[in-house]
Amino acid sequence: MKNKIVNELITAMKARVPEKQNLAGYLADTLCMGKEAVYRRRRGEVSFTLEEVALISRRLGISIDQIIGNHLSDRVTFDLNLLKSSDSMEGYYEIIHRYLQIFDYVKKDETTEVYTASNLLPFTLYSEYEYLSKFRLCRWMYQNGDIKTPHSLEDMSVDERIVNVHKKLSESIRQCPKTFFIWDTNIFYSFVKEIKYFASLNLINKDDVMHLKEELLQLLGVVEHLSIKGEFSENKKVSFYLSNISFEATYSYIEKHDYQVSLLRVYSINSMDSQSSYICQMQRNWIQSLKRHSILVSESGEAQRIAFLQNQLEVINTL
Repeated sequence: MKNKIVNELITAMKARVPEKQNLAGYLADTLCMGKEAVYRRRRGEVSFTLEEVALISRRLGISIDQIIGNHLSDRVTFDLNLLKSSDSMEGYYEIIHRYLQIFDYVKKDETTEVYTASNLLPFTLYSEYEYLSKFRLCRWMYQNGDIKTPHSLEDMSVDERIVNVHKKLSESIRQCPKTFFIWDTNIFYSFVKEIKYFASLNLINKDDVMHLKEELLQLLGVVEHLSIKGEFSENKKVSFYLSNISFEATYSYIEKHDYQVSLLRVYSINSMDSQSSYICQMQRNWIQSLKRHSILVSESGEAQRIAFLQNQLEVINTL
């Protein structure tokens, strides 16, 4: 068990180490020790001290409870990914960057599979769109309550690194070898409904609504193209399923040969996640059961695909 816990700690560190830094160099700087001492710890020849683990946990935001709990049969832990910064926009960036790190960690492994069962449009598909991503951020700001919301998305200033992390997130999901989407048949409806609601509160203006409509139509066109082609690019498969039954939340499951994580959407922009093998198996089984009650509309199910796209088009055109 000791070796498994250490290996899982190292895997968690790899997933969260800052961009353009290797793990050994980062640990050497963080723990103020030579690289050889770091390598001995990574090989298991020397144990990490309690103080070292605590420092790593604090710097990288790793839940030690979760890592230990994953190996206890009577305990399961979740990471709520709550805002760690007192500054809300900084906290927002940390959360989005955390998801980017997960996808960056798995995207190059040929065994990687990503499953998402969703009753809402997945942010990973529209994060690169200016107005759609701004609207999501504006909605979160309004619900969060401690930041003044803009009266126009056009005038809304978004930090450049947030824009960049949005674009990188969109790119990363498209680089995973296999991606599976299971969607509610009215998946665009809730987004359109929220746009209308925020417009009625004068939190966005008529021009914003038209920009959002235009980008939703572009997104629908992308969905149509992907569902016909069945891939983001060469050897990057994507499959779309339309569910015949309703489900109450958004569930995601990501796996590669030495890593797995389950995510449940909470608090608008957050997902609580767990790497517990028990929870991951449950999540995988649940998503697979939804898939069995769904119709594959990518590279097949042409009649159902056309009807679905037409239905979404009519919903968007009500804006």
